Amino acid sequence: MAASARRTGYLYGILTLILRCEVANIPHLKADSQDEAFYAIPRSSLSARREDICFMTVDELIEKSVKKSPDKTAIRHKVAGSWQAITYRQMWSQVERISRGLCRWGVHKGDRVALIGSTSPAWIDSYLAIMRSGGVVVPVDKELKAGELRHVLGDCGARLVLTERAYLELLFEIGEDLPALEKVVLLDENTGPPLLPQVKNAMGEIVDEWRKLVEQYRIPGEARRHVETLGRRLEKILLQQIEGSHPFSRKPAASPSVFNDSEESKRSFFRRVQPDFIEQFAVEGMDLPSNRSPQDPAVILYTSGTTGRAKGAMLSHANIVSNIQAAVRHLEVEESMHTLSFLPVNHVFEQVAGVLAPLSLCGTVSIAESLKKVGQNLVEEKPTYVMGVPAVYRVLLGRMSRSIEDKFLSRTLFAVPLTRPLVAAKVRKALGKNITFVSGGAALDPEIARGMANLGLTILQGYGITETSPIIAAESPHRRRPGTVGRVIPGVEVRIDNANEEGVGEILVKGPNVMQGYYKRPKATAEAIVDGWYHTGDLGRLDEDGYLSICGRMKNLIVTPNGKNVYPEEVENELLKCPFIAEVMVYGHRLSPTAEEVHAIIYPDQEALDNYAKENELQPLSEKDVENLLRREVLEAGKRLADYKRVKRFTLRDDEFPKTTTRKIKRYVVEADITAGG
Repeated sequence: MAASARRTGYLYGILTLILRCEVANIPHLKADSQDEAFYAIPRSSLSARREDICFMTVDELIEKSVKKSPDKTAIRHKVAGSWQAITYRQMWSQVERISRGLCRWGVHKGDRVALIGSTSPAWIDSYLAIMRSGGVVVPVDKELKAGELRHVLGDCGARLVLTERAYLELLFEIGEDLPALEKVVLLDENTGPPLLPQVKNAMGEIVDEWRKLVEQYRIPGEARRHVETLGRRLEKILLQQIEGSHPFSRKPAASPSVFNDSEESKRSFFRRVQPDFIEQFAVEGMDLPSNRSPQDPAVILYTSGTTGRAKGAMLSHANIVSNIQAAVRHLEVEESMHTLSFLPVNHVFEQVAGVLAPLSLCGTVSIAESLKKVGQNLVEEKPTYVMGVPAVYRVLLGRMSRSIEDKFLSRTLFAVPLTRPLVAAKVRKALGKNITFVSGGAALDPEIARGMANLGLTILQGYGITETSPIIAAESPHRRRPGTVGRVIPGVEVRIDNANEEGVGEILVKGPNVMQGYYKRPKATAEAIVDGWYHTGDLGRLDEDGYLSICGRMKNLIVTPNGKNVYPEEVENELLKCPFIAEVMVYGHRLSPTAEEVHAIIYPDQEALDNYAKENELQPLSEKDVENLLRREVLEAGKRLADYKRVKRFTLRDDEFPKTTTRKIKRYVVEADITAGG
């Protein structure tokens, strides 16, 4: 009974952080009044709790868990195929060692330190350590290309980058354009041959000196090539001896010779940034700064950029801590919170809901091996909460549904309402009876929520954005309404600006979770935050009970010749119900300066098309066959929409759409291609 009660309360908690909560009043709702009635807590008590929130940094919040439950498991991750546990005591010891290493190196209050890599214990330790040292964390998307990474690191002026070996080549490529960069620290374990770096460096210095002599004494080309051939032979022998003698070394790929010109440039770059492994960089016994404030910037998060070049949103410690604690209190989360982390950790949703929230509650974070192994890891770890985005849940539901359809018995049982719970029970047993899925990052199609519910699974939708730390509103187990994202969390206010006859207008947000501003962008900050209200650019409406619905983005709104408003996201959700459509983007094709027509670009699901062709003995399908099949599906989807919302024309594309790390289509890239193509 006690364990069951803990799990139930647990569920509430996870919901809280994970989503992005919201409690709304009609066009303008403040959460306080309804919270007080719901929780039966005196207003004075509520206010006191909120004041406490303001006097704590993110690392201090996590340190409370360390002191409360030092021997409890904080992080679980796989090592050599086996799950390993890291206690709060062990985690914090490493956080403090890295913090001292940062201070010894010269990180001062307010210095920006970039963090690039996959979710790992070292990433989490470093994230907290940067904050503890007084620095500002700049979590960077590890999928960025050279130009994008150059922009982020150059814009924030990072002096120090903590990353993995896999990204050294990319840093070298853009290093000349980053004059502020002074140091690189590797998060990987140093498992390579211990003498290899020293030999490479020594050989490199010999080569540098040799080339100076060649130039100084004008040594003839033939003599130069002969000496360098001998040098390459010596280099090869030395490296073979070192790598062959190391018991853990795998057969290495051909290592670039230090005699190559490109290697000379790399040596110059590496001499400048002096890469160290995190274990060598971290130190003991050094005082940590104490002059820190919750109002200090904690992170700079570069927006994922669906509409153009990314800007850095500055979130203070108070922004993040107030958001976590208000959401946790709102949903009464307990210490049993256990998440499986698989979303990109540079994204604020995963940082706050997937990592910081459970750690603030003495909970546990299990790190998934990869996106492909999420299903396996779910069964192994049986977390109580899973944070995801709609694209992930669409795929997950599709796979589970196909698995049921492929088996005669399960298909038959699931088709009958009376026996459907038997199939649902097997699904819940495999994933964990107490699991709750939380969806954020984009609007969740109600059909996906219904499909998950039919399988006996709970999925809660929330709303939030980077600039609001991120949680604004969310469903909860006790307050849910299909098609909405729930209600506002305590301390946050929501207002609908310039609502039309349907009550739809821009969503404005005010509260302690609203960012400090965009880094080095005072004009953009002034445009986004007016009189304390953050203009989200999202369109939404509040119903009479304060539930918030998200309709789409203002910039994406399509205005038809009859003056009707069409929200592309609504049309896309209908089209995505077609099994032959993998991805789609709906946009307004301009007919005149004031009117547009609804068009769509479709990326077909090739696997579904192949199966259809095989089942109907139509192989191979021609391009015309595919187009005709999809035309029928588009017309069928249109029957579920008002006439003015129906797609008038569509085109097919051969590859996936460019996307952000949260699987949102980069509309500005696609629209630029449309414009260029006429």
